[in-house]
Amino acid sequence: TMALGFREIEVFSADPKDLPADLSAIYAQTVAAGTAQILRVAKLNEVIIACYAMHGPLLEEGESNTDYVLQMVAVQEQYRHQNVGRWLMGHAIGVAESKGGRGLQVPHTAHQDFFLTLGFKADATIGGFRFQMIQE
Repeated sequence: TMALGFREIEVFSADPKDLPADLSAIYAQTVAAGTAQILRVAKLNEVIIACYAMHGPLLEEGESNTDYVLQMVAVQEQYRHQNVGRWLMGHAIGVAESKGGRGLQVPHTAHQDFFLTLGFKADATIGGFRFQMIQE
């Protein structure tokens, strides 16, 4: 397979109805209706090859939680194992940080190696993983 040129991948805001069938199915299974505030798709030559969804801090009265929560990251099957997911996670972390996020949480324990190699740490309090943004 030809190496993917990440410069050729563009990321766009999207609506769930824009997702191709297999990504749409994953989205429907993993993202509770109406909870995603940020849905981004990665396009290669105008074709959606991957996506991620996340939401900002769910604030209770008086809380100062600044973590964003990654709800899903998914890559179309024929583009897997080419570091698209890793590249897209870098994008997600950047978006969360640009919006004031101090951390990015993954509230499940699947794909442990993927998240740990990206610099996430296991976090029992959220039942998953957390990425700590670098504080200036």
